[in-house]
Amino acid sequence: MSALDYVTYPALEQGHQVTLHAPLMFRREARRRGVEFRVAGTNWTCDHGVQQAASGVWQRYGNASFNRYVFGHLWPEQAEAKAHDLLTVWMQETPDLVIAECSDLGAHLAARALQLPLLAADNGLGPVLLNLWDTHIAPALLPLYKQYEQDTPTLPPMLTPAPAHWFYETPPPSARAVRRTVADFRAVLPACRALSSRPSRPLVYVSLGTLTTAMSGLRTTVESVYREIMAALRAIDCDAIVSAGDLAQHLPSASPHIKVVEHAPQPALLHRADLFVTHGGRASLLDAVQGATPVLGLGVLADQPDNAAAFSRSGLGRALGITASRGEIADALTELLGTARYGAAMSAAGAELSQLPPLDLTDIREGL
Repeated sequence: MSALDYVTYPALEQGHQVTLHAPLMFRREARRRGVEFRVAGTNWTCDHGVQQAASGVWQRYGNASFNRYVFGHLWPEQAEAKAHDLLTVWMQETPDLVIAECSDLGAHLAARALQLPLLAADNGLGPVLLNLWDTHIAPALLPLYKQYEQDTPTLPPMLTPAPAHWFYETPPPSARAVRRTVADFRAVLPACRALSSRPSRPLVYVSLGTLTTAMSGLRTTVESVYREIMAALRAIDCDAIVSAGDLAQHLPSASPHIKVVEHAPQPALLHRADLFVTHGGRASLLDAVQGATPVLGLGVLADQPDNAAAFSRSGLGRALGITASRGEIADALTELLGTARYGAAMSAAGAELSQLPPLDLTDIREGL
């Protein structure tokens, strides 16, 4: 849900009525953000069988096959249920504007069937979807579109909360980069010994994201990566906070300088950290830019490896494979903490990010 904060917060500030139509598992996050919530679609991504199948593809065949299976097969397969729910409610309460995640294929179809103004909000998956659209996604969606008497599926015009060239080799011509915002509660710094008493030791923050720890079939792999990272941290002179979700209880710290937690207010923490070890999710990387914190990216799946590689090429950090050893990780941490140019590059990127125009929904709707 944090991937949509750059849309929901400006909309609320501009006085618009905002309703999130999503599976039930997002209700709590919607209420935390002060937006109305309506159930639409199912919690299919939490289904154990679905997770096991997707994880199995990733483990046996790699990330490219995982992307084709998940985004070119599973996502289109689930679009009909979401479209049905949205058509039912939107025919009774017609929205003035639909902004759907770029991967919410059911919402795209429902808005087009009802001829509603439509934008796609880039949640980080935009490059993956564009890469698969003509070969996998559009062909899979075509029978459903014909069922609703719609033309060939295409991605709607895109909003993205970062300069498009950061993540797209060839930016989509319809992409509009807008200023990024985060939820207020995510910007509150926690009470933490590692933050309250910091001498000269650098602070490293570690998080491999929520998706990687939530997928049951990936837990063993991700837990192993966390253990290698923590071993590397023990080998260098630093303090560290490791946010590991449900895996935190399985990752006891053998060092007083390493604190393992389930969750942390990441955007706030990255304004204090000296280095961020991350899975390379889009939102996490943008949190790092706004905190001027260099990154060590260990991409796991979907867009993450490409994101981490893009930031490494831009001098904003380094990227390693998830099979990297603790020695390789320790060497990368030492270089990143000891080289000033990474921090300078992050500060320059933060300045570029802050210059993006604010999201003006009235102006955007009039232009559609």
